[in-house]
Amino acid sequence: MAQRPEDGWHVLTSAFEQSASKVFQCPTPDLPEIAVAGRSNVGKSSLLNALCNRRGLARVSRTPGRTQLLNFFSLTLRGPGHDKLPLRFCDLPGYGFAAAGKSVREGFAPMIEGYLEKRENLRGLVLLVDIRRGVGDLDRGMMAFLAARRLPTLLVATKSDKLGASKRGLARRKLAESIGISARDVLLTSTHSSTGIHGRDGLAADIGSMVLAGSDDEPDVEAAAEVLPPEPEPEPEPEPEPGPEA
Repeated sequence: MAQRPEDGWHVLTSAFEQSASKVFQCPTPDLPEIAVAGRSNVGKSSLLNALCNRRGLARVSRTPGRTQLLNFFSLTLRGPGHDKLPLRFCDLPGYGFAAAGKSVREGFAPMIEGYLEKRENLRGLVLLVDIRRGVGDLDRGMMAFLAARRLPTLLVATKSDKLGASKRGLARRKLAESIGISARDVLLTSTHSSTGIHGRDGLAADIGSMVLAGSDDEPDVEAAAEVLPPEPEPEPEPEPEPGPEA
């Protein structure tokens, strides 16, 4: 029986917000942000639609590489023991094959790198990899860039329904071994069967965890003000002694 959304993390509301080609065009950084990246044909738009239970939220193109901008979506999550958790989701242009042409593809890198380096409210990144193809050179380059930035990264294997159960487990282990992590750190997903999307151990839960973990890193200014002692008032300068009378 399919798991009900109430059994774990799930998306309450979702809406497209805006697109941007440069960092200064991005929305005001007033919400924690999670980005999603991957090759052009890895299924980013389909995964976002499945996560939000909205088929037409992100446009799914039959031609890989049509996404040429930073696309922002506002989401509200709810999980066990938590109230509503607002956040923003950024769909990055796919790297690798792109129908936009070489000149546009070369422009993706500065746009993506600028966003990942300068976006102050970015809490983490979801990196999608096709389970049938494994981790490619471009994926490794992205992971190295994220490691240098010390940005929390969730590795998600898409299209797991394309493989049988035994091949799926083997592909998961090989994918994990290729980058030196445990197989349990690779999240298997399928937009057709909703595998790995909702529930306590699904994508929605992992996104919620990244947002909450990032919030813990921010200093509480009001609390710090209560702990720090008040600054001492400066002592008045002594008045000069009167000199001898002439």
